[in-house]
Amino acid sequence: MAGTMFSKRLILGVFSRGFSQKAISLKMTPHDYPIVKGSEYWRRKLRTFFKAMDATRDGYITKEDYEFSAYRLASYMGLDETKAKEVLKLRIEVWEAFSKDPKNSEVYKISEDEFISNYLDVINTSFRDALVDFASREFDVYDLDEDGFISSKEHKAFFYSWRIPTDYSADTFKALDTDGDGLISRDEYIQGAADFMFSEDENSPYKNFLGPLLE
Repeated sequence: MAGTMFSKRLILGVFSRGFSQKAISLKMTPHDYPIVKGSEYWRRKLRTFFKAMDATRDGYITKEDYEFSAYRLASYMGLDETKAKEVLKLRIEVWEAFSKDPKNSEVYKISEDEFISNYLDVINTSFRDALVDFASREFDVYDLDEDGFISSKEHKAFFYSWRIPTDYSADTFKALDTDGDGLISRDEYIQGAADFMFSEDENSPYKNFLGPLLE
C-alpha cells in the first residue's frame, strides 16, 4: 500500500473520533473565512505543513514520523518514562486516525503532492467542521503540564519535535499570544491554526504558524 491509499476518507478519519469537547471562542471560525481557492501562497503553506510532518525527511508522511516526533518532544522536555509513553501514545493515536485503518497504519504513506491535493479536496467542506476539534487535540499534546496553556518552552518543544528550527519559535509564539500574557491559550492556538489553513491573505500574522514558509 503506497501513498495512493491516502484519500479524502483518510483525512476525514482524523476527525471522526471527536477528540476534544472543550468550549472554544474564536474571533473568526473556520466558516468565517472565504472559500480557499488553492492559490500558490496557500500551497506554500501546505508544503511547509507537509515538511514539518515529514519529520524523518524521507519525502513521505508515515507512522515513523509521528513516533520520531514523540521521541524528540520527550527528549527536549526531559520527560520521565511514564510521560514519554503518554506522548508517544497520543502521537500514534493521531496517526492511526489519520491513516484511517489502525491495522494497516504501519504501511500507509503519503507524498507531498497527494497531501496538498487531498487537503484541497476537503478544505472548503468537511475540514471546516473538523479543524477546531483537530487543533484542540494538538493543543492538548503540546500542553505537557496540562495547565491549559502552551508556554514558550512547550512551544519550542513543539517546533523541535517536528524538526522546525527552535529559533523560529519566538516570532510564531508572539503572533499567537495575542493578549501578550506570555502564554498561548487554547483559543489563541486554534485561531492561529484556522488562519494558517483557511486564510489566503499573505499579510496574515499567522502565516508563519509552522515557521517561515517554504519558497
